Amino acid sequence: MNQTAREFARLRRIIERELPNTAPFLPGASERDLDRLATETGLALPVELCDLLRVSAGQDDPDQLDGPLNFHHFLTVDEIIEMHRMLTEVVSDMAEPVEQPACLRWTVWSESWLPFLAFQGDCYFLDLDPGELGTLGQVVSRPNVPDLGEPIAPSLAAFLARAADLVEAGHVKVEESTLVLLDLY
Repeated sequence: MNQTAREFARLRRIIERELPNTAPFLPGASERDLDRLATETGLALPVELCDLLRVSAGQDDPDQLDGPLNFHHFLTVDEIIEMHRMLTEVVSDMAEPVEQPACLRWTVWSESWLPFLAFQGDCYFLDLDPGELGTLGQVVSRPNVPDLGEPIAPSLAAFLARAADLVEAGHVKVEESTLVLLDLY
């Protein structure tokens, strides 16, 4: 088992223990699903995202329950495609280049950003075209009002590990069936 899958399995065990009524995690995505995700987004999928999606292709959340991490739920392949498409169509024309050197290359939205967790327009995404000071695959939080901050983790595995570490260290509070991670940013 690779690092991303190990860290996700650890975080998932914590989520299922602490939030027994959270939306259930789906089985892993097929290679066909991953190919469709790459085709629909026009992106070469990062290995870490494929590793995560092969373990669990998101959460079954038909009732739009609060997601397990800061109200965000893990997106399904279809939700990733839809959110990427919607943000690209609706807000990418507002994006402006960020003066380099910087961690991000764009403001507001970039077609090279791939969401994997979301809640009411907010999302965490993987940056597949970072700025000069960034890291390919870095995780960034994008609020619905897109005042983007610095990346919060250099990789998906590091993000998952940090979330699990914070819960295990008690830097969390349970609020409305979600784990509010106090020091994630």
